Amino acid sequence: MKKRTKLMAVAMSGVMSVSAMFGLAGCNRKRYTPEMLEDLGLDFALTLMGSDAFVWNAFSATPYETYGFVVSDNSSWYSYSGVMDSYSKNMINTMFGLYADELSHYNLSELSGSAALTYRALDNALGLYQSYYNSKYIKKFELLGGSYISKEGGYVADFAQSFENFEFRTEKDVQTLLKVTQSTGDAFESYLNFARDRDSMGYPLYDYTLNAMRDYLDDVYEKGEEFYLYALADKKIDDAEFLNEASKTQYKSDYKRALDESYMEGVKALYDGLDEYTGKVTKVEQSYLASAGAAGKAYYEWLFRQKTGIKNANITKIYNELVVAYNDYLNKMDGAVATIDALQTTDKATYDEFYEYYNETKVLLGLTDPNEILEYLKTAAKDIVPDLKTQPDIGFKYMDDTVAEITNSLAYYMRTPLDLTDASENITLNGYQMEQNPTDLLTTIAHEGYPGHLYAYVSAKENGASLLSNCTTTLAFSEGWANYVELVLLDNIAQTADTATAKYCEYKKYETLAGYTSMVLYDMRVNYFGDTATDLGRSDIIERLMEIPAAYVPYGYGMYTIYTLHEKAKSSLGSKYSETDFNGALLAEGFGPTLTRAQQITDNYIKKHK
Repeated sequence: MKKRTKLMAVAMSGVMSVSAMFGLAGCNRKRYTPEMLEDLGLDFALTLMGSDAFVWNAFSATPYETYGFVVSDNSSWYSYSGVMDSYSKNMINTMFGLYADELSHYNLSELSGSAALTYRALDNALGLYQSYYNSKYIKKFELLGGSYISKEGGYVADFAQSFENFEFRTEKDVQTLLKVTQSTGDAFESYLNFARDRDSMGYPLYDYTLNAMRDYLDDVYEKGEEFYLYALADKKIDDAEFLNEASKTQYKSDYKRALDESYMEGVKALYDGLDEYTGKVTKVEQSYLASAGAAGKAYYEWLFRQKTGIKNANITKIYNELVVAYNDYLNKMDGAVATIDALQTTDKATYDEFYEYYNETKVLLGLTDPNEILEYLKTAAKDIVPDLKTQPDIGFKYMDDTVAEITNSLAYYMRTPLDLTDASENITLNGYQMEQNPTDLLTTIAHEGYPGHLYAYVSAKENGASLLSNCTTTLAFSEGWANYVELVLLDNIAQTADTATAKYCEYKKYETLAGYTSMVLYDMRVNYFGDTATDLGRSDIIERLMEIPAAYVPYGYGMYTIYTLHEKAKSSLGSKYSETDFNGALLAEGFGPTLTRAQQITDNYIKKHK
């Protein structure tokens, strides 16, 4: 297959028209076929992915053979390159304009199947990016949205996780990750320029962020060769069966040198340099976005659209809806507890059993072994989702102990390459958190695995998911779906359980809804409405949310939306409602359509089955 020319590269050159690019000069309307639209979608996906080695490694096992794309030989880690100038902005806008012009030749009402999905994905993505780059606050957006420096270690910590998840399939992969590792020194040091630009723009980083970042960097540097990436590099090389022993020895030496001379030196340079920027703001009274005024509100609105796919969302209206929902969830939680408390003297055994669950000394179904949980979930899923065409081979991996102890994540699922149809799927578990939170393991594996993220992704692959759909997943749908799975699982357990277990499942369901909803409400108050520490009566919630604005929207608002759509379908259809059939319809359009599209699918489903 011929190597593809990305539209971005052409747009940046400014020398070719859209007609020349697609060979469409002089074409009439009949030439705009669904097949051409699919090709446009693939081209746009390639543009979004660029030459990012980590993205390609995750999405494709054989990018050239499958997509005709050659990954760059000059891969590097993400550096901060400064605020975009007008020329770069205009060139990027030109690129998106070219795609939008091509898309305008198609009518969604005349499309069906994969062509319709491609149209919707392109329309949503183009609108999203155009609204970003056309904003009058674009320069402020770039600084406010930067994640180079954070209390969790910023892009330095991200490199470690990316290093961990980078698959060695060929020797080219080994060489690529080595080059990226060798580039980290310069990349990390460039983050000092981000701190400088934030300061000069009037948005200096708070000491809370800087000191936490420096603590992380100091910890990494103090570990030296004991830092887990050294041992991990050796293990990844040892496990690479395509390398001979001499090559393994050489690569181990090369990686050690790269970690010593680039990674660790970059960590030290960043640690030392950040000291210059401390003391600018010592008290956290407002979040970063709130302190930025109108630009911060505009950026939050853009983030909300990015994560939900809802154009021109009325944040105030959504906030008020969530307040009502939150209070309803609290009332239902209280109702479940009140029912149990009334049994304290008349049915002490039920009362005590409920509070064993409540106090996390008893586990639902007694399941604590991941493999036993997975087998249970495969059976339970038959009441929730349609059967997959083929049952994937699912296994468990474990985080490195160093990582496990510094993250709150109990587990995560990494999507397998789109072009590996028979790939083994894995859920990565946090052994440390498993010991601390055994009662959450059942719902977490349901969320990350079956029938949550893993199931939804494998289903999408079976339905012919495109590279474009992988690049433009709407997080509020995918996370909303996975959180909904936890809720319906609790409902299913309650149906055949004793009173204590059933009431705990009811309580836990509404606690989950209330918990995530409350975090979205706090996020909106802190990052959109601009509540101060005085308004909230606390500063810790600002510190928790200010670096991750809208991060809880996919989980909280996404779950609220998906749950509400199910309740709407159930109440509208009554005995005609089928949980598996409805979920099959919701998931038929891929891993993450927009929430707007999820609403349309629901309305169409109700109309069809009424």
